Amino acid sequence: MWKTISSAVVFFGLSSLPVAVGLAVASDDHVCRAPQGIAAMSHEAAAKFGQTLGYRITKIESEHGCYELSGTDKHGAEIELKLNPYDGTIVKDAETPR
Repeated sequence: MWKTISSAVVFFGLSSLPVAVGLAVASDDHVCRAPQGIAAMSHEAAAKFGQTLGYRITKIESEHGCYELSGTDKHGAEIELKLNPYDGTIVKDAETPR
């Protein structure tokens, strides 16, 4: 009987593991969701926003609802900036890619 109970605990414990991992991974996906009735800023507006922060934006990609801006700072160092295109907030600060 103990073997049956421990097998059931192991089975149900392992079967819920993908759900827990999926929730942890998916949590970052919800950062840049569109509020109802709000349109995303254009890529051009996002590039201008990056310029107001002192960056030269060379590339903009969309990922999980966010814009990822790549470019250089005033010293020529490479930067990456993750931007919420619905409210203009910086989701992830600029940093040098590794």
